[in-house]
Amino acid sequence: MSFFFKNREKRKKFAHIGAGIVILIHAYEKYESGHGSYLLFGIAGLIFLLIAALHQKIEEKLPWVDGVFFVIEGILSLIVAYEFFHVGKKALPITYVLLALFQFTMALRKGKKGIDAHKKSEEIKEA
Repeated sequence: MSFFFKNREKRKKFAHIGAGIVILIHAYEKYESGHGSYLLFGIAGLIFLLIAALHQKIEEKLPWVDGVFFVIEGILSLIVAYEFFHVGKKALPITYVLLALFQFTMALRKGKKGIDAHKKSEEIKEA
């Protein structure tokens, strides 16, 4: 199994698939508890799995795709925070808001890093 994790691209893909599965499990939990946000989590989970399955091909065309994952996670964190605020929780939703801020920051960093790497590879191809 260690051969699977040596390749950076496979590690990323595995992590994205894992996140997609966790999001789908969360969608099911929301469905079972009667929250309307289950549909958003279900759609996001499916998008995660689709992007993860096609990650390498998508990254060639859209180098900021890793940032998209963080944006989706940030939006979902804000939804969870809203639901916790709605049921009267106080500290836990703030944690989710801070997590969302971190995820949006990471989205910007990963997106910029991906675009810069793509520009460098294009310059090398042209030279």
